[in-house]
Amino acid sequence: MRGRRRGGTWLGRAVAAAGLALLLLGRLAALAQHSPPSPSPALLPPLGQRPSALVASVWNFPSTPVGPQRAVVLVPAGAAPGERFPLLVALHGYGESLRGVDRGAWGWARDYELGASDAELRRHRLREEAFLGFVGAPRLARLRADLARRPYGGVVVVCPYTPDVLGADAGALSEGFGDWVVGTLLPKARAELPVLADRAATGVDGVSLGGLQSLELGLAHPEAFGVVGALQAAVHNRADRVLARYVPAPGRPTQRVRLVTSTDDPYRGDNLALDAAMTARGIAHEIRVVEGPHDYVFNRGAGGVEMLLFHDRAQRGLAAE
Repeated sequence: MRGRRRGGTWLGRAVAAAGLALLLLGRLAALAQHSPPSPSPALLPPLGQRPSALVASVWNFPSTPVGPQRAVVLVPAGAAPGERFPLLVALHGYGESLRGVDRGAWGWARDYELGASDAELRRHRLREEAFLGFVGAPRLARLRADLARRPYGGVVVVCPYTPDVLGADAGALSEGFGDWVVGTLLPKARAELPVLADRAATGVDGVSLGGLQSLELGLAHPEAFGVVGALQAAVHNRADRVLARYVPAPGRPTQRVRLVTSTDDPYRGDNLALDAAMTARGIAHEIRVVEGPHDYVFNRGAGGVEMLLFHDRAQRGLAAE
């Protein structure tokens, strides 16, 4: 009996181990099927090695209603004397929120290399490398043709630290942050930067967590933002929170609103559902599905290019493409 029990224990363990191995193999196969394609290593230069066409400076705010704040300001290099640009407030993602105010505010400037995306848009011919491998031939050709017809003019980008607004109880934090942006950050930018001061030339955009916040902020303040965008917005289970910020009212100023998701964005379904809900409520907007994952390679490539080009057009009152 004792030998049989030992034999039975060994056999059971062997069967369990084989089953676990098959389960792991199955999960790995499933992950492989859903993983985004990896771009060519040649299209992934080391962080910080690509040239930037934006000059950075920093604004510090020791005390605000949402705590200490910092904003990184990005101005096109070589601007002509007296030249004025559209003003874009760009909000970073969740990873930078966890890094704190001092480090997080640099998300778009350093971690996402927005200045490199700006430089790519200023080239004589838009390169595939600008998207770090995530762009289809038809879209690349369409954007090249548009840029040949209407060269990119550029925008001034103000990048504040974006607090963590993903929690269920983050509504008050989101509102406080929005009030600070509208009441303090925008007036300072319009007073000190070479920007066009009217609301039509003022936009807000962001990625992931920042995309959720840009929608809440922009829709809640149509008097301040003529253009609202969101990249891969983290709207999972938060669509009602976004929609609640849109208050229809007589004389409400019109806005250009655009959602962008991507082929391998885990929030793609949520963004498509938000698109449908906005349509049902009569909120004018557009949605675009581009290539790429929900990752830094998207922010550094397609995300930055799509955001800059859209706001360059929309905030000048032009068709997006």
